[in-house]
Amino acid sequence: MDINLMEMKACFDFFYDHANKDPESPGYGLVSDGTARPEMASIASVGYALAGWVIGVERGWMDRGEALRLTRGTLATFRDRVPHDRGFFRHFVNLRTAEVYRRCEYSTIDTTLFLDGALTAASYFADSACDSLLEDIVARIDWEAYTFERLGKKTFRMAYNPTEGGDYRPRSGDPWIYHWHMYAEQLSMYVLAAGSRRTDPDLARALYLGFERRRGSYGGHTYVYSPSNGLFVYQFSHAFVAFRDLVAPDDVDWWENSVEATLGNRAWCRDHAGTFPTLSEWQWGLTACLTPRGYHGQGVAPHDNADGQAECLNVFPPCGPAGSAPFAPEIVHETLARAYENHPGAWGRYGFTDGMERLPDGTYWYCQHCIGIDKGISLLMLDNADRGTTWTWYNRHPLVRRGLAVLGFTPKAV
Repeated sequence: MDINLMEMKACFDFFYDHANKDPESPGYGLVSDGTARPEMASIASVGYALAGWVIGVERGWMDRGEALRLTRGTLATFRDRVPHDRGFFRHFVNLRTAEVYRRCEYSTIDTTLFLDGALTAASYFADSACDSLLEDIVARIDWEAYTFERLGKKTFRMAYNPTEGGDYRPRSGDPWIYHWHMYAEQLSMYVLAAGSRRTDPDLARALYLGFERRRGSYGGHTYVYSPSNGLFVYQFSHAFVAFRDLVAPDDVDWWENSVEATLGNRAWCRDHAGTFPTLSEWQWGLTACLTPRGYHGQGVAPHDNADGQAECLNVFPPCGPAGSAPFAPEIVHETLARAYENHPGAWGRYGFTDGMERLPDGTYWYCQHCIGIDKGISLLMLDNADRGTTWTWYNRHPLVRRGLAVLGFTPKAV
């Protein structure tokens, strides 16, 4: 039994089953955010799906011609129908119509994850129609419009919502929603901005150097950490950018940083099993996931929470370790194998559940739904640990190569 391969195929099946594959539909190529609300498409979920089609073709799970047609159609949908503001897309849209879903925001990180997947697919298929569509999408993105100066540093905005009372601005008169002043999941955003011919190279470099790099430790593992310190922040950009093979222009080895964050997360979960009985040496990887209290962030020390407490809801998310497969492959494989053996209730049509919790009576709650971004990070990182498919094709794209060069990343010596 190869649990890694089983989970990869199940994740791929989620994307295939939840993609709009009707070429006559305005939402052709869109993918559901998750199983709970299949009519709501997530643009980040689409990004993972686009990279997933490449993995599917390479592993014999999908016909290349079908994958290429779906990729072309998806890019056309985004160029022509998905709502955007200065090139940045709405976070959620209707799966069938591509119209904005409720009153959600224009999101920089979700646009980035979509582009990451689109670049991977375009690089792989080397198709002139895909290239032309993607060039149109990229050309209209005004990265500078979503920047501002904070404490003397150039900083990206997180999102924009022109609708007062809309998502993330229920009472605010300011349409701009927070900012990327900290280290989090946004690293590939700097690469994309730097790779755009619209972006001044000096601005691109200033943005990369403009976010805080706070170092902290737990259990002997020291790294640049994110304020709430959920594990996904060390995974999302790393699913695409092959930091393992790059030397950064500053003093951070982003690959080793994610290795240390992974091992630190596991150590925290092991050490706090007495307080949180779901957690253990083999049930670790705290990250944002579905819980009995809804979708919620989770994290470990070090962190910047005001009350000094790590944000933990006692829920084990299998996507946490799965998304760290390249950083600790043997540990991750053993973790997933034990979860499959010990928790048959956690396995379903699309592989592992999004979360599980040990209840006071010793029984377990198993989430009945899954989330596209969690299935996506599991699929891409389990495959990267095995074959490096996404790393190979994403990092070959000219825009990515240009962005890395502008920022000053150089290849590691072999």
